Amino acid sequence: MAIGALGLVVGALLMRMFTKPVDNAPVSEDPRNHQIRGMDADLRTTRRQLVDIEQALQEKTEEFDTAVETMQGLRATSVELEEELARLKGDLKGSVTKTRQLRTELQNRATETIREQVRAEEAETELDVARAGSEAVLSEISRLQQEHKKMTDTMTGIEDPFLADEDFLDAGLFGEDVGKDS
Repeated sequence: MAIGALGLVVGALLMRMFTKPVDNAPVSEDPRNHQIRGMDADLRTTRRQLVDIEQALQEKTEEFDTAVETMQGLRATSVELEEELARLKGDLKGSVTKTRQLRTELQNRATETIREQVRAEEAETELDVARAGSEAVLSEISRLQQEHKKMTDTMTGIEDPFLADEDFLDAGLFGEDVGKDS
């Protein structure tokens, strides 16, 4: 309403400034009629301006309503995104925890595998040492057996000629007690 009244006053002032007084006008016309026609013109102009302003206000109201709806939609989307973000953070924390557990388990397995390898290598080394020792003992036994056989053969070879000669034994070569016992 204030805009309409302001428009009316501005229109009236403009009308007076741009209208020339007519000298040829009949003298009998009442000057108030002229004012009434001017005010009518101002009123029509003001009404047109009011309609334009109301249309502009209606358009702005519709834009505002659209903006409010958009804002509400964005808020709803924002809430959904925040919920999704919270869920993803929870999933990420769970994944990180699982990854840490798996990493720890893998490290433990790797450590145990390395320990088992070291034990196996130590056992293999001990087995090689034992095998080498056994082979050395076997070769020593084999050498001793050969030496024993040689000595036995030599002793047999030496004893046979002497045993064949009983008189030699009785002669006391091995002592008097030996001959007396046979």
